Amino acid sequence: MADLIDKLISGKPAIWLEVAPPRGVAIGTLIDRIAAARDQIGAVNLVDNSLGRVKMAPLIFGSLIKARVAIPVVVNFSCRDRNHFALKSDLLGSAAIGIDAVVVLQGDKLPADGSAGARPVNDATPFSVLQMIAGLNRGDTGEGKRLLKTLPRLVAGVVGNPNRKDAAKEFDLLERKAAAGARFVITQPVFEAASARPFIERARQYGLKVILGVLPVKRESMAMYLKDNIKDLSGVHGSLDRYGGLSEEATRRRSIEDNIRLMNELAGEVAGFNIMSGGGPSLAIELITEWSRQRTPSANSN
Repeated sequence: MADLIDKLISGKPAIWLEVAPPRGVAIGTLIDRIAAARDQIGAVNLVDNSLGRVKMAPLIFGSLIKARVAIPVVVNFSCRDRNHFALKSDLLGSAAIGIDAVVVLQGDKLPADGSAGARPVNDATPFSVLQMIAGLNRGDTGEGKRLLKTLPRLVAGVVGNPNRKDAAKEFDLLERKAAAGARFVITQPVFEAASARPFIERARQYGLKVILGVLPVKRESMAMYLKDNIKDLSGVHGSLDRYGGLSEEATRRRSIEDNIRLMNELAGEVAGFNIMSGGGPSLAIELITEWSRQRTPSANSN
C-alpha cells in the first residue's frame, strides 16, 4: 500500500492542516473541527510545543485523531525537548500505532536562563534522528540488537526556510537532510512565489517532495508579532506590513485571497500545502474550504 508521501502527486497538491494539540485535556472541540473538514484534508500535521508553549503530547493526540477520525496524521518531533532514548521510544510508538509520517526538527530556541520554565535538552540533532529512523526501518535498534519484528516503515520529513537570507547555508542543510534519509520537507510560511521557487527547485534536485507552508493571518497584531518576534520570517516583512491598519475582518479576507492566489500560482510546482493554524484552526479551515470550493467544478456546470 502506498504511504502518505508516495500519494503526493505534482499537479494535484495535497492539503495538510497544521494544528497544535490542545493545552489541556479537552480534545472534543478540536477533533470535531478536524472531523468536519476531513474530506478536504489529506493529513493533519501536529506541531510539538512550538514557540516553547507546552501542549498535549502530539503523539498522544495523534493517536486519538486516528482512532476517532481515521485521517492520516503527521507528528513533529523536536530534538530540543527529548534525549536520545526518549526520541527513539516515541519513534517506536509512532510506528506501532500507525502514524503516517514524522517531521524531525531542532525546535524553537528557549531562553538559556531557564525563564521559560525549562532548559533545552538538545541531546540529538535532526541529522542523528534521521539516521535513527533509518536504523529502525532496517529493524536495528542501534544498541547492537535487532527488533524482534520489523515495524511499519517510518516516513521521515524535515523543515526548511525559503525565506532565509543566507540561501547557500539553507540549501546545504537541505542537502544534508536529504542524504540522511528525509523524503519530504515542510517549509516555513511563504508569502511570495518568487521567494519560494529557488527553494522548491533545489529540494527537487535533492529528491525531496515540498509541502509549502501557508499561514493565514487573523489580525494586524498577529502580523506585527510575526514581524517583530519570528527571526525565520525576517525576509518577508514587506508582506506582513500589508496588513497594517486593516480591521480583523479585512485582514482575514485579504489573507485568504492572497494565500489562494499564491497557492494557485505554485500548485503545479509543489507536492502540497501545509496550512498553518497560527491564527487559529477556524481560519486555517476557512482557507482550506475556500481553496477547495474554488477548485471544485460547479455541480451546475456542463
